[in-house]
Amino acid sequence: MIRRFEEISNNAWPALQTIQYDGWLLRFANGVTKRSNSVSLLYPSTINPEEKITFCEKLYEDHGITPCFKITSMADPPDIDHRLENRGYFIHSHISFQTLDISVYSGDQFRGATIETNLNPRWIDDFIRMNDFDPSRRSTYIRIMDLTLTPKCLVSVIKNKKTLGVGLGVIEGNVIGLFDLVVAREFRKTGLGHLIVANILRWGREKGAHTAYLQVLTDNIPAIRLYKKMGFTEQYQYLYRMKPITSAGVPS
Repeated sequence: MIRRFEEISNNAWPALQTIQYDGWLLRFANGVTKRSNSVSLLYPSTINPEEKITFCEKLYEDHGITPCFKITSMADPPDIDHRLENRGYFIHSHISFQTLDISVYSGDQFRGATIETNLNPRWIDDFIRMNDFDPSRRSTYIRIMDLTLTPKCLVSVIKNKKTLGVGLGVIEGNVIGLFDLVVAREFRKTGLGHLIVANILRWGREKGAHTAYLQVLTDNIPAIRLYKKMGFTEQYQYLYRMKPITSAGVPS
């Protein structure tokens, strides 16, 4: 189950380049998002782990990206987390992967939200603005989303010509993933997050999706409460380990 969900979520949010290396997927996207710039350990491994870690470190560093490993309970070798810790890698974040059966979902109507199925650069601009992200990364976000090959919906909540929140849904088969959910800071805790999620779920069900999934930081308590209220349940957790950065701005 974990491997399949990891494959689907990687497809939904692709990297610009991927190298397959003895069961590990090395993903690159100019450093934009951890998912698209980390090593995914999805399949059985045969080469000496220390040799593989060294290879990955050099390749990422050669491309100006801090080495980062995404670790689930099915990672091979099983002691990879311990090996990385011994090398000084720190835990950057813990993520909860959650799902919801939407085959009988009967949530909110499509009220107060705009849904588009083609990438609109304005949506990217709103997403970057509400997250306080670096605008210089805009072109990479657009390239990543352009590489998504399966159907997607871009949800926006707009009032008085101002975007208050956005969200992204991507379908593969009968599964829809929820990504990039954000509400403008001054409108948080007003129900807009629930509205955005509900619209993505309804759109997904209309397109034949039976299951929805999302990924949320385990310390994002407001989001976890919202998803629990809507019926999402955790299936597994994963973490990112990153190599420390020196005072000179390069990996140590």
